[in-house]
Amino acid sequence: MKRLASALLGLVLLAAACSSAGDTTPDTASDATAVAPATEAAAPTTTAAPATEAAPETTAAPAPTTQAPAPAATAASTPETTEAAEPAADPVNPLSAAVLEWMDETGAPGVVLAVTRGGAEPLTFAWGVSDLATDMPMTPDHHVRIGSVTKSVTAAVVLQLVAEGLVDLDAPVAQYLGEDWAPGYEHAAAVTVRDLLGHTSGFVEFAVNTKFYQLAASRLDVPITPEEILEFAAAYGPVADLGTEYRYNTTGYVAAGLLIEAVTGNTAADEMRARVFDRLGLSHTYLTPSEFPPEPTANGYVGGTFAYVLGPVLGLTGDNKISLRGAIYVDIGTMPQELARSAGWTGGGIEARIGDVALLMRGLFAGDILDASQVVLMTTGHPDPADSHGLGISTEELSRLPVFAHGGGVPGFRTMAAYMPAFDTGIAVTANLLGIDSDNDVDDLLVSLAPILATLG
Repeated sequence: MKRLASALLGLVLLAAACSSAGDTTPDTASDATAVAPATEAAAPTTTAAPATEAAPETTAAPAPTTQAPAPAATAASTPETTEAAEPAADPVNPLSAAVLEWMDETGAPGVVLAVTRGGAEPLTFAWGVSDLATDMPMTPDHHVRIGSVTKSVTAAVVLQLVAEGLVDLDAPVAQYLGEDWAPGYEHAAAVTVRDLLGHTSGFVEFAVNTKFYQLAASRLDVPITPEEILEFAAAYGPVADLGTEYRYNTTGYVAAGLLIEAVTGNTAADEMRARVFDRLGLSHTYLTPSEFPPEPTANGYVGGTFAYVLGPVLGLTGDNKISLRGAIYVDIGTMPQELARSAGWTGGGIEARIGDVALLMRGLFAGDILDASQVVLMTTGHPDPADSHGLGISTEELSRLPVFAHGGGVPGFRTMAAYMPAFDTGIAVTANLLGIDSDNDVDDLLVSLAPILATLG
């Protein structure tokens, strides 16, 4: 987080430079030409997203839910290694050069980046391709799956309900969902709403659980309900001490979605749209599976260890794989999406354009969605007062200045989103690849861009 905070400082400078550009900001076509790297891969795209757009732990929608700068890749029933020209660094554009280098190191097919200051329309960038099989360029208009960044929105909605007197943060969840809300779970009667949001419920993280993947393998084309998720987690049993031990899990946030619906009488998607998306003018943000974005949507890939694990567990064949530069990718687009786009829900189901994600992260904490007391509660209200994870957000300090951030990972995509209130700046980056080395993840990409962005500023 401290490295991420340092990176954000550089991004602040870029946002400041963008905001000072005023009406002189070039249009999409001319700007894209200006930043095009010297590579045979799809040219990076830079565009100012409309003002009506917006959006750390890792969440994976069960079985299947980032791409590489490499040029042509061929999908085949039996994966064949595709020789692709190495992206060439562009000395004129160090930002693109740095991103392309990171993409080459990680194998990410595509990357989108957005930064906004003061709620101004975000500056958005895109590199690489959204589809390895067709070489379709990645653009800021592509919708991406932001995974667990969704949790920050769910937590914000619950805290609004707390402020309205409809929910007591320290009341048992059973008070709102009934005694059978987690059938058979030994702590069901004692789990509080705060435990759900603070990851102290003891629930297993189903999204990275082998047994859950085995269950998913038999029904990839059948949506899974929140109740089924809770049944699975309850039967699995507790994996941490209730109320005192932090154990990140998406299960608690699926339960929080059911709580939102029980208290309001509306769907969680409707509540998110009315309370968050519409208020921030986010017209390209959707909570699946209640609603889905229109085309274009970026295709996602799973690589590294995840690719080798997913194949056998899910019974995948060569039809689901693509080989590039000697590496094997699971092509999420070739698989049924019904289960993948339903399991995350209020714990990881949001799909959005990257500009929306930056605006979303800023909007949650800049007074548009939560008042000052609610922001304090969200950022410091963890069951363990010394914990930095807050409720649906991770917090850190840089030179005594707070930084709020959350990551997201679902099969096919890896995201990091952050907000630095001292500079009123939001940032979001997504790669369409899950399985990136943890030592060179998307937050490390932001760190590497910091000095470059500072120079641009």
